[in-house]
Amino acid sequence: MVEKKLPLLASGKLGANYELIFKYWEIAKRESPEKEKDVVLSTDDLDYAEKLIREKKTRLKVSEIIDELVAKIINRIDSGIALKAYESVYGIKTDPFSARKEVATVVALWILEALENEGKLVLS
Repeated sequence: MVEKKLPLLASGKLGANYELIFKYWEIAKRESPEKEKDVVLSTDDLDYAEKLIREKKTRLKVSEIIDELVAKIINRIDSGIALKAYESVYGIKTDPFSARKEVATVVALWILEALENEGKLVLS
């Protein structure tokens, strides 16, 4: 069995395709190095996710948290880099918005896995 490469604090538990993040970083490093940091976990991301979780008084739907995180993250994702990364990883063409949304979704899943690894969230 081939072990998948994971970014810091990721567990792979939520099924995110982290290859997309690594490809984004690779392309950004080559074309626009300042864009690499756009898909890195930030304290702000983690704090925002924790706040969303605290505000929910009942059992959480992970999909709702992911949607809110994606809405926050998507605007910092570079369309051109996301499109190239998406097409390279999946081997199919898509539109820039869908590529950005997919990258943002992977980052959102990474945030949730990181919170679980820090003991701040239990994913079942």
